Amino acid sequence: MEKRLSHLVKCIGTTGFVLATVLAFGQDSLFIMRGTWDQLPEAPQVLRLNTSANWSEQNAILEREADLASTLVIVNADSTSHQWALLMGDTEGITIESGDTTVVNLPALPMGTYRLGLIDGEGSGLGAQSMLQVGLQSDANLALFHWNLCDWETDQMATWSSGTEPDPTATYVPNYFSINEQTYPTTLEDPNALVSVALGDTCWIAVANHGQMDHVLHFHGFHVEVLTSNLQPARIGWSKDTVPVKKGEGLTVQLVANQAGIYPVHDHNLIAVTNAGFYPGGMLTQIIVDP
Repeated sequence: MEKRLSHLVKCIGTTGFVLATVLAFGQDSLFIMRGTWDQLPEAPQVLRLNTSANWSEQNAILEREADLASTLVIVNADSTSHQWALLMGDTEGITIESGDTTVVNLPALPMGTYRLGLIDGEGSGLGAQSMLQVGLQSDANLALFHWNLCDWETDQMATWSSGTEPDPTATYVPNYFSINEQTYPTTLEDPNALVSVALGDTCWIAVANHGQMDHVLHFHGFHVEVLTSNLQPARIGWSKDTVPVKKGEGLTVQLVANQAGIYPVHDHNLIAVTNAGFYPGGMLTQIIVDP
C-alpha cells in the first residue's frame, strides 16, 4: 500500500499506521535535501537522502532485517519533484512532488547490500542515492563498515543544478571519486570508510556502486570473501584481493584481520585515486589492524 500526503504532520495525524512505523524503526524516514557539497573545491549543489531535515553531505544508510517486508517514509524537502525507487531489477519509480510525503513498501529481501534513491536525471546526477543493508547487523560480534562509491563530473552537476539537462551524447569524464561522499584524505576521518579493527577480528564491509562506471577495489595485505552480490552472484564465495564492483551493484565482503599493520584500499583505476587529477585522492582509504 502506498499513501501520498502533503505533509508528514498530516500523515502522522491521519493514520496511526504511519506513526507506529516511525516509532518501530529509528531510520524509517528519508528526507530529500538540497545543499552544497563543501567536500569539493567547487562546492557544487547536490541532493542527498538524510534521516531528518538537518542537512548532511553524506547519504543516510538504512538497515532492515532479512526476509521481512517493511515500509519507509520519504519526505521531499526539495523545491522540485523527484522519482524514487528501490534500485534493483525493474522496480518502477514513485513520483514525489515538492513538499509531499510518501509511504512506500520495501519487499522482504535476503541478506545483502542493496541500493535505493532517486532515479530522475537530476536526483541521480546530483547524488541522492544510498545503501540499504539487509540482515547485516544480526551478529553483534562482527564490526560492519560501509562504502558508498560514486564518481562525479562537476560540469555535468553544474548543468543539472542550473535546471537544464546535460548533453546525453557528451563523453562522460568524471573528475572526482568518493567513498561515502568523501574524497581522500577525508575518507580517513570517516569511521565507516576507515576500517579499524583488532588483530584476529572478522568484519564485514557493505559496498554499493552508485556511479556511472564500474570500479575495482584492491585490498593490500588481505583477501576478502564475497558474501553477497546482487549483480554477480557467481562471485559469491570467491576470495580475492581485487574485487570488481559493477555499476549499480551492491555487495558484501568479509575481511579477516590476520595481520597487524596499516594497509591501503583503493580503486585500481588510477584516475579514481585522484582529486581532479591530483594524486593521491578519490577512492582511497585504509585498513588499520591493531596488534
